[in-house]
Amino acid sequence: MTLFDPHFATRRRLKVGLTIAGVAAGGAFGVALTIFGKLVTGAPPATLTNYAWNATVFGAFAGIVSPVVTWSALRRVPLWRTIVEPLALAVVGGALGVVTGSVILFLALPPAALVFGFVRLGRVYPQEPVADSGVSVIQKP
Repeated sequence: MTLFDPHFATRRRLKVGLTIAGVAAGGAFGVALTIFGKLVTGAPPATLTNYAWNATVFGAFAGIVSPVVTWSALRRVPLWRTIVEPLALAVVGGALGVVTGSVILFLALPPAALVFGFVRLGRVYPQEPVADSGVSVIQKP
């Protein structure tokens, strides 16, 4: 069974580390969005339950998305950058939504900034082209 195969121990540790880092980053993002959302809507201050709920939801989502995006699209990117840069851009997007005072921008800018962060990292650290297998196809005339 590959799950317990000692040859995959490093890969397993990386996946667990990315999941934990994703949960932490998502939780921090959920707390930041709670603060920003209360400011934009003019709602009363958030309770501990509001913070816990948003941190849990965003943490769970990021814990799933972080390893998937990193392993599929950002393999050549330093691991800390796959967590920190998209998180920072998403928080800045939320802050810009607060500064403008627009609920629509507040809802649109954080996910757009997050995706922009992933795309930017993918362009800064492009994937290596797949090496030619050396097998050539001989066509008959």
